[in-house]
Amino acid sequence: GRADDQVKIRGHRIEPAEIATTLTELDGVEQAVVIARQDRPGDKRLVAYVTGTANPGDIRATLTKKLPPYMVPAAVVALETLPLTINDKLDTRALPAPHYGDTDAYRRPTTTIEAILATIYAQVLGLDRVGIDDSFFDLGG
Repeated sequence: GRADDQVKIRGHRIEPAEIATTLTELDGVEQAVVIARQDRPGDKRLVAYVTGTANPGDIRATLTKKLPPYMVPAAVVALETLPLTINDKLDTRALPAPHYGDTDAYRRPTTTIEAILATIYAQVLGLDRVGIDDSFFDLGG
């Protein structure tokens, strides 16, 4: 890839196209694009957008076995089609914001140590709250 396609996230230089290539090699993934999104100031995360029949959760689980942790997207979003501009280029502005983690399954900390760790994780990740069942890495850490 070209140098201008590289992104730097948490000190790692990453080529999103390399991750997209790995995605398209997976069963059920037809097209894939990976971008760095900054949905909160200072919180840049990799997000994969895929078309096909593969389950986004299964895709992330498979990527954790094939790629180093810093290259695994924080979220995988399944789309019917990738949005294109009039010139048939990817329309990154039309890509929907991902849902990072399952907020419905939030379980609050019950011990002092859990509360301290959850607070630290939330601060590091720039989140309002982190539950005791949440994975630091699944949330983008």
